[in-house]
Amino acid sequence: MDNYGRSKPLGRPLHGFTLVELLVVIAIIGILIALLLPAVQSAREAARRVQCVNNLKQIGLALHNYANVYSSHFPPGPQGHFQHGLFSLILPYLEQKEMQDTLDFTADTRTDPMRFQVVSTYICPSWPHKPMYTLEEVSHFDSAAGGLTLYQGVAGAFPEEDPHLVAPSFGNIPQNGMFSAYVIRRMGDVTDGLSHTLAVGEFAHIDSDNLGNYAEPPGSVRAWINSSLIFNGHDDIGMMSAKVVAYPINARLNRTSDGIGFNHLPFTSYHVGGENVLVGDGSVTFLNENMEFLTYQELATVARGESARIP
Repeated sequence: MDNYGRSKPLGRPLHGFTLVELLVVIAIIGILIALLLPAVQSAREAARRVQCVNNLKQIGLALHNYANVYSSHFPPGPQGHFQHGLFSLILPYLEQKEMQDTLDFTADTRTDPMRFQVVSTYICPSWPHKPMYTLEEVSHFDSAAGGLTLYQGVAGAFPEEDPHLVAPSFGNIPQNGMFSAYVIRRMGDVTDGLSHTLAVGEFAHIDSDNLGNYAEPPGSVRAWINSSLIFNGHDDIGMMSAKVVAYPINARLNRTSDGIGFNHLPFTSYHVGGENVLVGDGSVTFLNENMEFLTYQELATVARGESARIP
């Protein structure tokens, strides 16, 4: 009590933040978030890219294990109309033997219920859309219905070079790649060297504008079970287990307005600056989208005798 009978305050007086101080704190927090967010996003993409590399390494190991079983022959590239191919054949070597055991290799792949199963190894984690689409969602492209694959074999390059399959509307198909149409490639066929030949790359092509049916996901990406389809002069379906190196990596092309044949759509990814690729020896590397295009094409062939080396 003081001399006037009033109670003395206990302890030190409390002071709150002034409005200016509060605004300064909020501004600092906002700046920190702005600085940290890109770093967090970059770290997440780095992790997704590492997982994508791991997927391709598993596919590479599966290809070589398959070749060890089948007298040094790799799985076939596209073989015909709605037939099973590359991605069905390597399932046992991806710890998916039970899934393969349920497949009917004598039937049209469109009738197989396993088409709606997602195989996680076939999905690049940077793909920002769904990993599976129903028939109702893609009714006009039944080859897209099912669990997707974000990877495709390399059919080759130089589409006009004989021998090749003529497909005027969809892009001629060379037969000089690891997974060329109607070819079953032996290791010994790769005379350019397995360590200098591309085997599998990323394919996540969605048209870059709003024209046509290919601007919405899944775009031109298709189901893994339809991995042996081809476009030629007589079929109306797409080559799925392999793509032709006809345009640079991540080229921004519209399939409809640019008149690009399905077979020639570029290898594409959601990684900044390029794509992950599986090399014939089982290694995985990242190819820059600005690399010399002729070198890229030469790496896509198995036996033309080029001196191209993986960058």
